[in-house]
Amino acid sequence: MKTIMVDVDEVLCIGGHLGVVNKFLNTSYKVEDLSGYYTEDLVPKERLQNYYQFFETQNVYEYANIIPDAVEVLEKLSKKYQIFICTAYYSDAYDMDQSHCLIDKYKWLQKIFPFINPYQYVFINEKSLLNCDIKIDDKLSNLKGYGEQKYLFDSYHNQEISDKELEKEGVVRVSGWKELADILLKEE
Repeated sequence: MKTIMVDVDEVLCIGGHLGVVNKFLNTSYKVEDLSGYYTEDLVPKERLQNYYQFFETQNVYEYANIIPDAVEVLEKLSKKYQIFICTAYYSDAYDMDQSHCLIDKYKWLQKIFPFINPYQYVFINEKSLLNCDIKIDDKLSNLKGYGEQKYLFDSYHNQEISDKELEKEGVVRVSGWKELADILLKEE
């Protein structure tokens, strides 16, 4: 059975961090309003320390929206492939305690994807270490290392990556879970 590495944020769900920022700032930013990867960049620098304290009290996944078709397609894929949820819970981009995010993400995965065994969760930042046959992620750097097939999940922050760069890296851009289903579930 072939293995698939699947990222969580911006692949299975979106908007969690943005929801926390919106609650803190009392704003209504949408994903389309972001110009970079980190939603925290929307917080004024003079308020960042207060935001970090606020963030430590929040469950990002209470604000997250499931990407369309993710649950249905992943469940079908789990009957044909061995699925590994490979995700970071910590970012060193900001100086705040993010340890609660591991537990929050774990519980969210259990609730939304009960058909995936928690023994197949891998919490890791350096995904190039993972050797899976198929890799699905929204960050090109996370697709480095071994993988027979590598798919960049289309997201707000990776639009500037050219087809030429993807081709050089052996990566195919996909627009969503239905497209992945068409590729990975076709009869062999």
